[in-house]
Amino acid sequence: MDTVPGLRALQARKRELLLESELNRQLLRVECANLAFHAGRFQRGYGWAQSAWTWAAPLTGLLLARKQGKAAGVFAKGSLVFAALRAGWKVWTSLRDARTERRPER
Repeated sequence: MDTVPGLRALQARKRELLLESELNRQLLRVECANLAFHAGRFQRGYGWAQSAWTWAAPLTGLLLARKQGKAAGVFAKGSLVFAALRAGWKVWTSLRDARTERRPER
């Protein structure tokens, strides 16, 4: 006998919702892992493009500068600045990572 009318139905519904919520959490974890896996695979698959850009951008800038004159000089300078910023970013991130690795745990 129910002490409060409809309490058993509400408790059953609560259990169903908790189970459904846990299933959705598990599904979300699986999907996030799947996205991380595919992002890593994409990065590994197109890593060559990053190194090719490092060499191709300055060469393209130089060729454009020779061919187009003053207007192409902007592209060459922009490419050089981009390459310098990119190198600076790599140095900064490597120093930051090294600093966090050396930090003692508390």
